[in-house]
Amino acid sequence: MCCHMTAKNLVPSPGRPASAIDNKNSSRRILVADDKPLILHLFTLVLNEAGYEVDSAEDGAAAWDMLQLNRYDLLITDNEMPNVSGIELLKKLHAASMALPVIMVSGTMPTEELARQPWLEPAARLPKPFALVELLATIKKVLQAANNPADKSQLITMKDNKIPQAEAPGITPTRGQMNPTQRILVVDDNCDTRQLSIDALVGSGYDAEGVIDGVAGWEALQTYDYDLVVTDNKMPRMTGVEMIAKLRSANIAVPVVMATGNLPMDEFARRPWLKPDAMLERPFSDDDLVATVKNVLGTDDSKHWL
Repeated sequence: MCCHMTAKNLVPSPGRPASAIDNKNSSRRILVADDKPLILHLFTLVLNEAGYEVDSAEDGAAAWDMLQLNRYDLLITDNEMPNVSGIELLKKLHAASMALPVIMVSGTMPTEELARQPWLEPAARLPKPFALVELLATIKKVLQAANNPADKSQLITMKDNKIPQAEAPGITPTRGQMNPTQRILVVDDNCDTRQLSIDALVGSGYDAEGVIDGVAGWEALQTYDYDLVVTDNKMPRMTGVEMIAKLRSANIAVPVVMATGNLPMDEFARRPWLKPDAMLERPFSDDDLVATVKNVLGTDDSKHWL
């Protein structure tokens, strides 16, 4: 079983008070809204250990009640919650002119609604699942931006900038050092094969990160810029072919390498416009993957069908 959210390396040593991690955080009060008790407990534990004062709300309605009674420096909210969703919570904040920075953490971002109503855009988005180190880095960056009114652009553009991190979630970033300008998204529901691909690409100098399926891949591709996508095909919620279809419909011009155990050649024969820039059938070696990626990224208009 692959664990995407982990508190590894975040827990202080025995006897060390949580505030010792960062005393500057002790005056920062954060409200976390999520309808999943385990996530609420995990977030509260980790943020307390980071020195923040944390309140939790079991859904958007409870969060809204608490926001009217207490002062907070930051709201962290899921989107899909009973009673009041995350996007509805943003609407309530906007209607009440409550200037509170918001980080939306959700498996399904309300991308279309935010595009229609950009004034509701949160300070940052984190598609679930993600590493807790990424959450802490995002919180720090959002709070720094909120304390610097002269730099409003930081709040707006954070959703377009990936925060460096050491641990892989889904998004599962691992940073390459040799060529940080070439950024690759790996989409695969198998944790082991996804991580193997990421490791091979990072080892070859690429900036690679992974997500758990086509839905998470589609969310990431709407939020961040990538130079190339490596995707499996058979995945829950959205297949690789379905994700490619969405990319084509949205005119998102990112090259795609399909790496899967059973290439959908019949589908590509019926709809050739969905054919990826390159294909790899499992099993294949790390060298095969890296060579294919280099081949695709090293071309302009020509296509390489492998």
